[in-house]
Amino acid sequence: MKRVLLFICLLYVSITSYSQERPSYFFGDITQAEYDLNVYEKDSTANAVVLFEYGKTKFHVSNRSIVIRRTYYAKVKIFNKEGEDNAIIKIPIYNNQKEKEKVFKIKAVTHNGKVKKGLNPKNIFVGSVSNNWAEVKFTMPNVQKNSIIEYEYTLESPFIFNFKGWEFQSGIPKIYSEFHASIPGNYLYRRRLTGYQKLSKSDIKVKEKCFTVPYSYRQADCEELTYAMEHIPAFIEEDFLTTKENYLSAIKFELSEYKGFDGSRKKYTKNWKNVDKEFRTEKSIGKQLKKVDYMKKNLPKELLKGENNIARAKKIYYYINDHYTWNEQIKLFSNSNGKDVYLKKVGNSTEINISLINALNAAGFDAQIVLLSTRNNGLPTKLYPVLSEFNYAIVKLNIEGNSYLLDATTKNMPFNMLPFRTLNSYGRVMDFRKGSYWHPIQAKSNNITRTSLNLKMKENGNFIGQMQKSYDGYRAMTKRKDINKLDEDEYISKAEEAYGIDDNLVINAYKNSNVANIEKPLKELYDVTIENNSGDNLIIFNPFFDGETGVNPFKLNKRSYPVDFGYATTNLFILQLAIPDNYIVKSLPKDKGLKLPNDGGQFTFSITEKNNKIQMTLKVILKRSLYQPQEYPYLKEFFNQIIKTQKSLITLEKK
Repeated sequence: MKRVLLFICLLYVSITSYSQERPSYFFGDITQAEYDLNVYEKDSTANAVVLFEYGKTKFHVSNRSIVIRRTYYAKVKIFNKEGEDNAIIKIPIYNNQKEKEKVFKIKAVTHNGKVKKGLNPKNIFVGSVSNNWAEVKFTMPNVQKNSIIEYEYTLESPFIFNFKGWEFQSGIPKIYSEFHASIPGNYLYRRRLTGYQKLSKSDIKVKEKCFTVPYSYRQADCEELTYAMEHIPAFIEEDFLTTKENYLSAIKFELSEYKGFDGSRKKYTKNWKNVDKEFRTEKSIGKQLKKVDYMKKNLPKELLKGENNIARAKKIYYYINDHYTWNEQIKLFSNSNGKDVYLKKVGNSTEINISLINALNAAGFDAQIVLLSTRNNGLPTKLYPVLSEFNYAIVKLNIEGNSYLLDATTKNMPFNMLPFRTLNSYGRVMDFRKGSYWHPIQAKSNNITRTSLNLKMKENGNFIGQMQKSYDGYRAMTKRKDINKLDEDEYISKAEEAYGIDDNLVINAYKNSNVANIEKPLKELYDVTIENNSGDNLIIFNPFFDGETGVNPFKLNKRSYPVDFGYATTNLFILQLAIPDNYIVKSLPKDKGLKLPNDGGQFTFSITEKNNKIQMTLKVILKRSLYQPQEYPYLKEFFNQIIKTQKSLITLEKK
């Protein structure tokens, strides 16, 4: 994929690369051009810009142990008050029960013209964030419009496996960012570049005898790495994004292997064949997938009989879905024995779905576990196994050449439908017989909302009639949740607010169907009155009060990452309006149509008037869940045109 590049760098092999001299820096050296800079020409909207950023990582011996030390330096220009947030510096530090990272040699100065203000060490604070994370925090002093801040610190980590990469991209633009690392030949790291920005420098060399290993007089050669980028745009988060970590331009490292001077080798990153083998006997997943006999003994006997068809698979799925209560914990690995979880009827996401796999296999079906990463957890790399990038497991059921993806954690989730949190491109099917493989994680395409509004205008200018609504897929799930959460009066009251048209819509009666029958479309029927508040002789009516888009969610001039809706959608709105004989149609909105490129979707609007009857149809189809950055301008204009159309009004005049 264009988004991910892999640099496989064998330790003693020199790779030809583009190289340029980086700008030099000395702490406290501010140029007149930097003082005079009032706006970043490549992004005039930026509230601040990183003038220069540099990081240097080396392996170091401390108390006869090997640690990793990183020196970080940044120089930032603050353009206005909104940019002052960048003067709050937070440095995350990791710890476990035995060891922890530490930060020292903090140096920070604010420059306002020739006036300098240094950071008081008393204003540096360390606070806990979670069980394994803390942060060092300080605020740059005397920051104001046109200040330049620069700071430097050293972070020391005993966690060799947790070699910190480098984030080139952040929430503000950067003029220049460079990362340098010196890695002893004993440690082999795989590395990959994520994001859409290109390196301006990629330089890899070998430096001989640069590191002495504790308890040994032998020296290791080092791999000297230098990566740099110039004029990096800010990463601005916008709606319909999974997690920014998927798309930030950064370089990431994964410890692959350790080589000892005695010839010993320890591999950390394995291939999928090795991972498959280990998973078969792994305690919290592999062994729990073997509780098939237990399920045969404990499942209701009627679930184990009959043909292996969809109908029986559904019965087993709905039984497990009803039997368990999800404890809201998202974990890849199981905390408890499958037998205990079944008896307690409570479990985390993986425990419940492992029970579903065992139940289906106990009934003679072919069900497998699928490892994936949730939408807010990032996208796992396909380049090599990184199990820490997975945090969830679902079920793949195979019947007569067709596959169905299942998740039994969420109540009222229909068969072959997944929770929205899991819709994250792809997962890894752990097939222990033929070997694991990647499988797409996609939502069903029947996410359709249909609205039919049949109105009649009275002599007093009020409109009366019925509104029928039908929901499929994820729209139906959301509506069912609302209906089950509220009593009918509360639900009607909220509906009147949502459809209110300036508080002049009244719902006289309401009923629904298929609320409990989750495999059928949810249907609602409203008897409504829309009161006239525009006058007697001239009636101005907005027909788009239901489902109006309102504000375009896409506001960026350019978006460097995909738009991810999660699922494809269709919205259909039909209006039939009968008007009295003593009124004429003064103006109607104009017909309109627009198509997205690459068969991405379409928007059509048509309206006609004949014999005092107005018929209007609005259809909006987004055929895909994912749209690439180059499609963003078309998608933005697509929504602009929908909004313009929905601001159109029907005007009726009394004869």
